[in-house]
Amino acid sequence: MSKILDVRDLHVSFHTYSGEVKAVRGVSFDVEKGQTLAIVGESGCGKSVTSQAIMKLILTPPGEYKHGEVLYNGKDLVKMSEKEMEQVRGKEIAMIFQDPMTSLNPTMTVGKQIVEGIIKHQKLSKAEAKEKAIEMLKLVGIPSPESRFTQYPHQFSGGMRQRAMIAIALSCNPNVLIADEPTTALDVTIQAQIMDLMKDLQARLGTSIILITHDLGVVAEAADRVVVMYAGKVVESGTIDEIFAEPRHPYTWGLMNSMPKLNQDRAEELSPIPGAPPDLLAPPKGCAFAARCKYAMKICQEVDPELTEHSKGHRVACWLEHPMAEAYRREAVEGRQSV
Repeated sequence: MSKILDVRDLHVSFHTYSGEVKAVRGVSFDVEKGQTLAIVGESGCGKSVTSQAIMKLILTPPGEYKHGEVLYNGKDLVKMSEKEMEQVRGKEIAMIFQDPMTSLNPTMTVGKQIVEGIIKHQKLSKAEAKEKAIEMLKLVGIPSPESRFTQYPHQFSGGMRQRAMIAIALSCNPNVLIADEPTTALDVTIQAQIMDLMKDLQARLGTSIILITHDLGVVAEAADRVVVMYAGKVVESGTIDEIFAEPRHPYTWGLMNSMPKLNQDRAEELSPIPGAPPDLLAPPKGCAFAARCKYAMKICQEVDPELTEHSKGHRVACWLEHPMAEAYRREAVEGRQSV
């Protein structure tokens, strides 16, 4: 498989009255054709900023692309002008935003919003664009697409609005689809339907998907590869099997332990990660997770660990991976497994 998107050492900051917020601090990952990559982590870890940076949707100022490249088919999106990016957005790379009610224009019919992108990028006539829009509404499972075409977003349910967002995103057959928390605020049944729909469309159209989420259940169901982010950095990345069967970073362990399990007793409490993520106005000196990590060593407070390769494709940024920490790591793993 070949890479379609390659993010290299991306740094994004926001300049505020309080100072510089270093929201994304050296993020690197790649996406292959037809693959689903999930980016996971707590709120505020930099997932959404990373996805918006790929689309160049961050206003500058107050935002600033400090360093790094976002290579799409070999071309650096960071260096593209706004006019050039308008040809990429929607046509080559599309995005499903977190809240469809605020992403859809309340003053325009859903049909008109789909038609707009089709006419811009596919150079079809109004009649042909309308036909394609109705076809897209049908494709995403919206009943009576002809009548729904003329309705406004407030006339759609939450699940239907999310389907309409997917129809808009896929109407120009993009090569990459970024889905930012696509199932947030939807009930479990609708969540499953939306994820099934995305997988089905991916199989049919060969689209690469970047799935931004904090829901590890959704990740286990949909992803091929996983990037775990914390405090604006990648702390672990690997295949779905590597991350779920053999997680290496204490933060990934914490995310796993905080998930309810099917065989768990109802009276048994979940194990949340203590504390809160650091303030990125003043990022900590060493490992950003050290203050919340019960396995932290002295070096963790002093020096930020680099991403190292545990096995081909499975990378971890943790001092427990150092050969000199092997015995302590074994003890930590045994302690985790006995919980």
